[in-house]
Amino acid sequence: MQSIHTTAAPPKDASLRLEFLVREQRKRDAIQSGVAALIVIFLLGVILWLIAILPTLVESPTIVTYQAPPKAEEKPVDRPDLAKGMKPKPASSSSSMARVIASSVESPVAVPMPEETAQPVPFGVDDDFNAGFGAGDGDGDGGGGSSFFGTPRKGKRVVYLVDFSLSMESDAAGGTRIAALKKELIRSIKALDPKMNFNVIYFSHNAWTNQTEGPEYANKGWNGLNQTPMAPWYPASGTVKETFEKEITAMPVQGNTGWYPPLKMAFAMSPPPDIIYLLSDGEPRDFDTVLDEMEQMNPTAIPVDTIAFELPGTPARYMLDIAQETGGKFSLVYKGKLTSGTAAERYTTMEWDDKE
Repeated sequence: MQSIHTTAAPPKDASLRLEFLVREQRKRDAIQSGVAALIVIFLLGVILWLIAILPTLVESPTIVTYQAPPKAEEKPVDRPDLAKGMKPKPASSSSSMARVIASSVESPVAVPMPEETAQPVPFGVDDDFNAGFGAGDGDGDGGGGSSFFGTPRKGKRVVYLVDFSLSMESDAAGGTRIAALKKELIRSIKALDPKMNFNVIYFSHNAWTNQTEGPEYANKGWNGLNQTPMAPWYPASGTVKETFEKEITAMPVQGNTGWYPPLKMAFAMSPPPDIIYLLSDGEPRDFDTVLDEMEQMNPTAIPVDTIAFELPGTPARYMLDIAQETGGKFSLVYKGKLTSGTAAERYTTMEWDDKE
């Protein structure tokens, strides 16, 4: 016969104890969960506080910027005829040419007074060549400056574009054009402040610098095609000035005239020049190209000061156009005399073509 086993029910106090233990365990779990949640919330608050407060505790470096002041526009050099527009006045009583007769009665006779004419500044290759020209020693405020054929400019970097074509061997006052140019170019370079930088770009049908190997400088120069060669800057120290004086003195004239290659080389210099002088004595074959591409070549609008050398008429007008297009100054040397401003502009009319 199969026996049946049974389990007696636990005592009542044991059930109550088990229920008590379960409630206590749940209570402890709830407390632990709450404490853990509080700790997490506290840590998150500390992290967020650190994120917010740390940037204010770290000292940021001060960023200093510098913007050069805009260049003050210089008044153009102008040597007009001073007597034009002036009312004539009688000569003084001490004059040997005329006597002044005072009268309260209107005279029926009108005596014309001759108009005075302002004399242009003479120049040549004699000992008085520098008379009336700027010294080119700078502007006195450390900014540097130059002067070339009576045209002063402020700046720290100057480049001279000078015509060394065959026509520069023509006669000029006291010698030849090339002799007068070399003398004034050397004088201008010697007067540069030692803190300045400079270079000379020679040109005829091509453009070259002192870096170009001779003797066929013009033929080995740059013709304006392909990549523009980089002309370097030289410090205006005593040693460099002496080297340039020797190079300029020995440099020969060659070929015909083109303005595009030297201008393109000057505008491509790095850093760009503050001062550009362009001197020429001939009508260029590429003037239309120069004017058409001037804005592209000269995006920063560097002024180009032009000097027409024994060059009245249409060629001088071309140089005036370049100066006006770039905001530069125009000067002209004619028959050994230097004029500028409106006094020089009167030589640019077509009537001077017929006189040559």
